[in-house]
Amino acid sequence: MEQTCLCIDVGGSSIKYARIDSQRNLMDYGKVPTPYDGVEAYLDCLEKIYKKFEGRVSGISLSVPGIIDSQKGICVTAGNLRFADGLSLVPELKKRCDVPITIMNDAKCAALAESTYGALSDCRDGVVLVLGTGIGGALIKNGQVHMGHHFAAGEFSFISMTDYVDQPSNHWSGVNGNPRLTELAARLKGLPASEVSGELIFQWIKEGDQQMEKLLDEFTRIIARMIMNLQFIYDPERFAIGGGMSRQPMLIESIQKNLDYLYALYPYEVPKAEIAVCQYYNEANLIGAYSNFVRSICD
Repeated sequence: MEQTCLCIDVGGSSIKYARIDSQRNLMDYGKVPTPYDGVEAYLDCLEKIYKKFEGRVSGISLSVPGIIDSQKGICVTAGNLRFADGLSLVPELKKRCDVPITIMNDAKCAALAESTYGALSDCRDGVVLVLGTGIGGALIKNGQVHMGHHFAAGEFSFISMTDYVDQPSNHWSGVNGNPRLTELAARLKGLPASEVSGELIFQWIKEGDQQMEKLLDEFTRIIARMIMNLQFIYDPERFAIGGGMSRQPMLIESIQKNLDYLYALYPYEVPKAEIAVCQYYNEANLIGAYSNFVRSICD
């Protein structure tokens, strides 16, 4: 029987897992609630998942939130899992699970999936932007995820959009995160924000709602301007755009329209950003974790 890797994606509300083989088939997919009762409960949960497949997997690969030292297996920070800040997660888990274990930040896993198998597989240099609650992503350099000196490269959410750096609403995540779009749409409709979703906004646009169409245009113009700036800074071959909203063709079309508009106004001849939609969606972090395991353990 072919050995598989147990890939585990730790999210804010649930931990997803699957055995993945060399054909990238996801087997025995499942998920459990993410524990918030401290480090021991966290490790117990991960160990319990592994015990289901002990003897049937060649190792474990983790996709986790936060700034991650992949070489030492340390969660420098752990996103919403604040109890895990500073946790030597891989060394501690190895005490319980006697198999090779790799680890990488979740957004970087998604980028690695796109770089290895997806929308950037033909690129040496690229950028992945994941539009969600925040702005996730990563830089791809020479086919590898660029980690940065502090393992924090590609933390786009934290980019300040104004001088008021103390206000999260002025960071890129606050300006272009999904909650901001639904908040503005709800205000225009006179509805509670809890009653508005991205899907509903795009439905309204399809039905001819001009207010929503204008809102999307203004929202994506900011994204387009940031892509343009990143193109100047990094000069990648392509941007791959992911996140739940990227499934909506109108989003990509609106970003492209605004890119075309901005480049038409620009006074210099410059290389233009190329954009594409990510190939992997909900499975991106698991697929990227598998790629990280293969690169780290099997090469």
